[in-house]
Amino acid sequence: MTNWRFVAASHVKGLENVVRYGLTTWVPIYYFEEGGLSIESTVLVTVALPVGYLTAPLVSGYISDMFLGSRRRPMTLASAFISSLVLVIIAFAPADNEFLGAGLLLIGGFAMSLTLIAATAVDIGGRHMAATASGVLDAHGYAYAGAQALIFSVILDASGSPWEIVFLAMAVTRLVSAGIIWMVRI
Repeated sequence: MTNWRFVAASHVKGLENVVRYGLTTWVPIYYFEEGGLSIESTVLVTVALPVGYLTAPLVSGYISDMFLGSRRRPMTLASAFISSLVLVIIAFAPADNEFLGAGLLLIGGFAMSLTLIAATAVDIGGRHMAATASGVLDAHGYAYAGAQALIFSVILDASGSPWEIVFLAMAVTRLVSAGIIWMVRI
Protein backbone atom coordinates (compact mmCIF):
# COMPACT_ATOMS: atom_id res chain seq x y z
CA MET A 1 0.00 0.00 0.00
CA THR A 2 3.01 2.29 -0.23
CA ASN A 3 2.96 2.40 -4.04
CA TRP A 4 0.88 5.46 -4.93
CA ARG A 5 0.14 4.11 -8.40
CA PHE A 6 -1.38 0.98 -6.89
CA VAL A 7 -3.39 3.03 -4.39
CA ALA A 8 -4.63 5.23 -7.25
CA ALA A 9 -5.59 2.16 -9.31
CA SER A 10 -7.44 0.78 -6.28
CA HIS A 11 -9.44 4.00 -6.02
CA VAL A 12 -10.27 3.78 -9.72
CA LYS A 13 -11.54 0.23 -9.18
CA GLY A 14 -13.58 1.45 -6.23
CA LEU A 15 -15.09 4.32 -8.20
CA GLU A 16 -15.86 1.96 -11.09
CA ASN A 17 -17.71 -0.27 -8.65
CA VAL A 18 -19.70 2.67 -7.32
CA VAL A 19 -21.13 3.01 -10.81
CA ARG A 20 -21.25 -0.68 -11.77
CA TYR A 21 -23.07 -1.74 -8.60
CA GLY A 22 -24.99 1.53 -8.52
CA LEU A 23 -26.44 0.77 -11.93
CA THR A 24 -27.17 -2.83 -11.00
CA THR A 25 -28.89 -1.69 -7.79
CA TRP A 26 -30.77 1.40 -8.92
CA VAL A 27 -31.60 1.02 -12.62
CA PRO A 28 -34.43 -1.51 -12.13
CA ILE A 29 -36.01 0.71 -9.46
CA TYR A 30 -35.59 3.78 -11.66
CA TYR A 31 -37.35 2.25 -14.66
CA PHE A 32 -40.06 0.76 -12.47
CA GLU A 33 -40.77 3.97 -10.53
CA GLU A 34 -40.00 6.72 -13.03
CA GLY A 35 -40.82 4.93 -16.25
CA GLY A 36 -43.94 3.28 -14.88
CA LEU A 37 -42.78 0.02 -16.44
CA SER A 38 -44.13 -3.30 -15.26
CA ILE A 39 -41.80 -5.73 -13.56
CA GLU A 40 -41.66 -7.74 -16.78
CA SER A 41 -40.79 -4.71 -18.90
CA THR A 42 -38.25 -3.56 -16.34
CA VAL A 43 -36.51 -6.92 -16.56
CA LEU A 44 -36.46 -6.76 -20.36
CA VAL A 45 -34.94 -3.25 -20.30
CA THR A 46 -32.41 -3.84 -17.55
CA VAL A 47 -31.12 -7.20 -18.84
CA ALA A 48 -29.26 -5.13 -21.44
CA LEU A 49 -26.89 -3.90 -18.71
CA PRO A 50 -25.32 -7.29 -17.86
CA VAL A 51 -25.26 -8.19 -21.56
CA GLY A 52 -23.07 -5.12 -22.04
CA TYR A 53 -20.99 -6.09 -19.00
CA LEU A 54 -20.51 -9.55 -20.50
CA THR A 55 -19.48 -8.61 -24.02
CA ALA A 56 -16.87 -5.87 -23.47
CA PRO A 57 -14.23 -7.94 -21.67
CA LEU A 58 -14.17 -10.24 -24.67
CA VAL A 59 -12.91 -7.40 -26.85
CA SER A 60 -11.13 -4.90 -24.57
CA GLY A 61 -8.09 -7.06 -23.87
CA TYR A 62 -7.81 -7.95 -27.54
CA ILE A 63 -7.93 -4.27 -28.52
CA SER A 64 -5.30 -3.44 -25.90
CA ASP A 65 -2.95 -6.23 -26.96
CA MET A 66 -3.37 -6.01 -30.73
CA PHE A 67 -3.73 -2.27 -31.32
CA LEU A 68 -2.44 -0.46 -28.24
CA GLY A 69 0.79 -2.33 -27.51
CA SER A 70 -0.77 -3.95 -24.40
CA ARG A 71 -1.30 -0.55 -22.80
CA ARG A 72 -4.17 -0.75 -20.31
CA ARG A 73 -4.78 2.90 -19.58
CA PRO A 74 -6.35 3.87 -22.95
CA MET A 75 -9.08 1.25 -22.50
CA THR A 76 -9.75 2.37 -18.93
CA LEU A 77 -9.98 5.99 -20.10
CA ALA A 78 -12.31 5.03 -22.95
CA SER A 79 -14.44 3.12 -20.47
CA ALA A 80 -14.70 6.15 -18.20
CA PHE A 81 -15.48 8.71 -20.90
CA ILE A 82 -18.01 6.64 -22.84
CA SER A 83 -19.87 5.45 -19.75
CA SER A 84 -19.93 9.00 -18.36
CA LEU A 85 -21.56 10.25 -21.55
CA VAL A 86 -24.13 7.45 -21.48
CA LEU A 87 -24.95 8.21 -17.84
CA VAL A 88 -25.63 11.86 -18.68
CA ILE A 89 -27.96 10.76 -21.48
CA ILE A 90 -29.76 8.32 -19.16
CA ALA A 91 -30.22 11.14 -16.63
CA PHE A 92 -32.24 13.19 -19.11
CA ALA A 93 -33.77 10.53 -21.39
CA PRO A 94 -37.42 9.66 -20.85
CA ALA A 95 -37.62 6.69 -18.47
CA ASP A 96 -40.71 5.31 -20.20
CA ASN A 97 -38.90 4.69 -23.49
CA GLU A 98 -38.04 1.00 -23.17
CA PHE A 99 -36.02 0.75 -26.37
CA LEU A 100 -33.91 3.82 -25.65
CA GLY A 101 -33.37 2.65 -22.08
CA ALA A 102 -32.29 -0.82 -23.19
CA GLY A 103 -29.95 0.62 -25.82
CA LEU A 104 -28.35 3.03 -23.38
CA LEU A 105 -27.91 0.31 -20.77
CA LEU A 106 -26.32 -2.01 -23.34
CA ILE A 107 -23.87 0.68 -24.43
CA GLY A 108 -23.27 1.81 -20.86
CA GLY A 109 -22.67 -1.73 -19.60
CA PHE A 110 -20.34 -2.38 -22.51
CA ALA A 111 -18.44 0.84 -21.81
CA MET A 112 -18.15 0.08 -18.09
CA SER A 113 -16.53 -3.27 -18.85
CA LEU A 114 -13.99 -1.94 -21.35
CA THR A 115 -11.81 -1.09 -18.37
CA LEU A 116 -8.62 -3.02 -17.77
CA ILE A 117 -8.00 -1.73 -14.26
CA ALA A 118 -7.55 -5.22 -12.81
CA ALA A 119 -4.76 -5.95 -15.29
CA THR A 120 -3.25 -2.54 -14.55
CA ALA A 121 -3.12 -3.30 -10.83
CA VAL A 122 -1.50 -6.67 -11.47
CA ASP A 123 1.02 -4.98 -13.78
CA ILE A 124 1.87 -2.53 -11.00
CA GLY A 125 2.10 -5.30 -8.39
CA GLY A 126 4.43 -7.30 -10.58
CA ARG A 127 4.80 -11.04 -10.86
CA HIS A 128 5.66 -11.62 -7.20
CA MET A 129 2.76 -9.59 -5.83
CA ALA A 130 0.16 -10.22 -8.54
CA ALA A 131 -2.22 -12.25 -6.36
CA THR A 132 -1.97 -9.83 -3.46
CA ALA A 133 -2.52 -6.87 -5.80
CA SER A 134 -5.55 -8.54 -7.31
CA GLY A 135 -7.04 -9.34 -3.91
CA VAL A 136 -6.47 -5.89 -2.44
CA LEU A 137 -7.87 -4.27 -5.58
CA ASP A 138 -11.02 -6.40 -5.43
CA ALA A 139 -11.50 -5.73 -1.72
CA HIS A 140 -11.19 -2.02 -2.39
CA GLY A 141 -13.79 -2.29 -5.14
CA TYR A 142 -16.26 -4.13 -2.94
CA ALA A 143 -15.89 -1.58 -0.14
CA TYR A 144 -16.85 1.18 -2.57
CA ALA A 145 -19.67 -0.98 -3.99
CA GLY A 146 -21.18 -1.33 -0.55
CA ALA A 147 -20.86 2.39 0.12
CA GLN A 148 -22.75 3.34 -3.04
CA ALA A 149 -25.98 1.77 -1.78
CA LEU A 150 -25.87 3.94 1.33
CA ILE A 151 -24.82 7.10 -0.50
CA PHE A 152 -27.39 6.92 -3.28
CA SER A 153 -30.22 5.87 -0.95
CA VAL A 154 -29.51 8.92 1.23
CA ILE A 155 -29.40 11.17 -1.85
CA LEU A 156 -32.71 9.80 -3.11
CA ASP A 157 -34.37 9.94 0.28
CA ALA A 158 -33.09 13.34 1.37
CA SER A 159 -33.77 15.11 -1.90
CA GLY A 160 -37.14 13.66 -2.86
CA SER A 161 -35.96 11.14 -5.44
CA PRO A 162 -34.38 13.28 -8.19
CA TRP A 163 -33.00 10.41 -10.23
CA GLU A 164 -31.07 12.80 -12.45
CA ILE A 165 -28.76 13.56 -9.52
CA VAL A 166 -27.95 9.87 -9.09
CA PHE A 167 -27.02 9.35 -12.74
CA LEU A 168 -25.12 12.64 -12.94
CA ALA A 169 -23.20 11.73 -9.78
CA MET A 170 -22.31 8.44 -11.42
CA ALA A 171 -21.15 10.31 -14.55
CA VAL A 172 -18.93 12.59 -12.46
CA THR A 173 -17.58 9.51 -10.65
CA ARG A 174 -16.48 8.10 -13.99
CA LEU A 175 -14.76 11.36 -14.90
CA VAL A 176 -12.95 11.39 -11.55
CA SER A 177 -11.80 7.83 -12.37
CA ALA A 178 -10.43 9.07 -15.68
CA GLY A 179 -8.56 11.87 -13.96
CA ILE A 180 -6.97 9.50 -11.47
CA ILE A 181 -5.95 6.85 -14.00
CA TRP A 182 -4.55 9.55 -16.27
CA MET A 183 -1.86 10.15 -13.62
CA VAL A 184 -0.93 6.44 -13.37
CA ARG A 185 1.77 5.61 -15.90
CA ILE A 186 3.22 2.13 -16.00
